[in-house]
Amino acid sequence: MSSLNTIRVFFPLLDKSVMVEAGKTVAEACALVGFPQNLVCGGKGTCKKCLVTIRENDLVSEVLGCQHLISEDMAILISKEAALSQILEATDNGELSFNPKTRVAAIPITALKTEMCSYDLETVRKALEIPVTMSSIKVLQKSSEIFHQKSFPVMNFILYNDEIIDLIPGTEEVNAYGVAFDIGTTSVVGYLYDLTNGVLIHQYSSLNQQISFGGDVISRIDYASTAPENLKAIQHAIIETVNNILSNLFYESKIPAEAVYECVFCGNSTMAHLFLGLNPLHLGLSPFTGITRDMVVLNAEELNININPNGKITFLPLLGGFVGADTTAVLLGLPKDDEYRLMIDLGTNGEIAVGNRNRYFVASTACGPALEGAGIHMGMRGTTGAIEKIDLVDNEIQCQVIGGAAPLGFCGSGIIDAIAFLYREKLIYNRGNFIKGEDLDNHPFKDRFKTDENNQRYFVFVRHEDNPNGKEMIITQKDVRAVQLAKAAIFTGCSLLTEKYGIKAEDLKEITLAGAFGNYIDIENAQFIGLLPEISGVPIRSIGNGAGTGSQLFLLSQDEAQRCEEIPKITTHIELATDPNFSNLYMQNTTLGQNEMK
Repeated sequence: MSSLNTIRVFFPLLDKSVMVEAGKTVAEACALVGFPQNLVCGGKGTCKKCLVTIRENDLVSEVLGCQHLISEDMAILISKEAALSQILEATDNGELSFNPKTRVAAIPITALKTEMCSYDLETVRKALEIPVTMSSIKVLQKSSEIFHQKSFPVMNFILYNDEIIDLIPGTEEVNAYGVAFDIGTTSVVGYLYDLTNGVLIHQYSSLNQQISFGGDVISRIDYASTAPENLKAIQHAIIETVNNILSNLFYESKIPAEAVYECVFCGNSTMAHLFLGLNPLHLGLSPFTGITRDMVVLNAEELNININPNGKITFLPLLGGFVGADTTAVLLGLPKDDEYRLMIDLGTNGEIAVGNRNRYFVASTACGPALEGAGIHMGMRGTTGAIEKIDLVDNEIQCQVIGGAAPLGFCGSGIIDAIAFLYREKLIYNRGNFIKGEDLDNHPFKDRFKTDENNQRYFVFVRHEDNPNGKEMIITQKDVRAVQLAKAAIFTGCSLLTEKYGIKAEDLKEITLAGAFGNYIDIENAQFIGLLPEISGVPIRSIGNGAGTGSQLFLLSQDEAQRCEEIPKITTHIELATDPNFSNLYMQNTTLGQNEMK
């Protein structure tokens, strides 16, 4: 209920609502729920960095958060992922030089008079004062039909670098748009930008439809390499995922597909091969070779991506083995200085990098899907109903559930909290096995241990009587083992890579944690069980979706794009699995608690 002076504003994608004083703005309402908007211009409505999608009077529209006032029954359609992806503001790149590869040049028709016995393209080059090309036969044919029309005062040339990829006659300048994508093994996210002013219009994410062919890269490699029709099917799945995201972006923004002229993609090496329809067979076999690590640029129609057919599709360069363009993108978003950093990207696959802007060592480690909820008895994605946080308050176990709903399972952050709780409360030993004997008999939580029909023990975090739907939330011994294996792989990788690079742990400026999982994880709990290194004087900083950040930087700045192309040249890939020390260290690091990092 709203009083005369307050209005209830709803945030359906956050499963929240808040009472806001009448006369306040959308931006002020966002700040009240913990997601302040980026008011670069001080709230004057000039920078347009605070565009927010709202539903008002059953109409969905985009408004300037700093200018638009709240109203009765308003819904503000920001998601947790969107709020945490304030891309340029969340990076350490300082003032970004906004100069995208794709841009619009509007030339008055009066300036496009072709001289006798000359050629239209020469006229365009003279008017634009750059040596443009027009290599597409479709664009050449379109130009021959419309170039000499005099019914419009302006001809808009869409340029990609110095190539004309479209021309549009009109009465005023037109806008060109681009989308930056991060293709993850589990999920895909796309960011829609206006490339004439750098404004983030909308973003959308969804599950990677390839998940129906396997939850990890190895299973997808096995499937895709078995038969040509399998490769086509799994490529179609990711193309369909991308096109579905595009459809949602277009629907929400009211922007036509034909106005989008560039898409930038990043993803791990397997995702790159499958996206491009390249047989990944040898990527999964020793010595783990791929087809190409180079940046790939194609026309949209070549991959059936539903944007302007002449639009450009770019897949960022790979770095080696299973370390792909997603890591390239993360490194692109790191600070441009000489300080040493350890970067850890936690997800279905774990990527690690160490170094600075002059030189990087990178590696991948099979940390498994446990950190994203997969492979766990009651694991699930971080959606409504997932236990995301566990605390002990007044000797009672309290589980925080996304959306405030009845618990349905554990997402990645909840799993880490669960294991940390069990270890901190001495319910499991450092080797991961559940307590027994006197230790169990004397423990206040002994009644929460149960045994299933296969005589396997488990621990109950949420009992029948505490859950409205009557379902117990449990962690099994197998779940603990899965987390131990993941933590051993990550920690061992960090230790070996830093040693091979030639620096000590204390030489690091910071540890950066990338990936959606890294955004929500309790860092202290992750360090407590030994998943993340704990180094005196070296802080850990979460940078959110670092791959998405780098993909957007590439889209928005030719300077950043040039830096991105240089990263593979200064990067050395290390294959950890062939290191003779890996196996021994890996087994040592399966024990819970903080291990020593060299």
